[in-house]
Amino acid sequence: MKTLCRISLLVFTAFLTGCFGGGGGSPPAPVNNAAAVGAPTEVPFARDVLRVGDKVTIRLTGVPDGSGYINEVQIPVSGDISVDLLTQTFHAAGITPADLAAQISDAYKTQKIYTTPNVIVIPEETFVNVYGDVRSPQRVLYTPDMTLLTAIISCGGFDEYANRRAVRVTRGQQIITVDAITVARTPGTDPPLYPGDQIFVPRTPF
Repeated sequence: MKTLCRISLLVFTAFLTGCFGGGGGSPPAPVNNAAAVGAPTEVPFARDVLRVGDKVTIRLTGVPDGSGYINEVQIPVSGDISVDLLTQTFHAAGITPADLAAQISDAYKTQKIYTTPNVIVIPEETFVNVYGDVRSPQRVLYTPDMTLLTAIISCGGFDEYANRRAVRVTRGQQIITVDAITVARTPGTDPPLYPGDQIFVPRTPF
């Protein structure tokens, strides 16, 4: 009788091992939801570069005849701008204001128009818009270190009806859906924002 019990126990143990062991394979790897919620790799622009549609003020000083200028320019769809006295254009979209100023200054020197031009490019203040279920929907002044969560915090945070798992960021023709709960719990996944972004916090259906 004891022998029969031992045999039955061994058979039952082998059955359990076969059901839960998966044939000796490794368990499936966990899904990293934070990687799919609008991480910085999805964003096509660096934070401090100029973009199509940005408005900049270009100042030229330090010229001997006093004929400097102050020009306000909006970067067109082509990304190219022109400045006084220079026949060439400058591709402003995708570079920093400092780099654009250096290119313009170098062109004046290369073409022997001015020997010591002082060119400054000043971007106009830009904003992001936050609306929906936040406590104080508003237009927020953009800063280079702004992220999704810091913009929402600037608006008083989520209200009690907010659907934090489906926050939408609209950037031109692109829409990014962000799970703000996962982002808040996962360091390094809070997506950066860019001038002109529209952030919409929907209402939970429950």
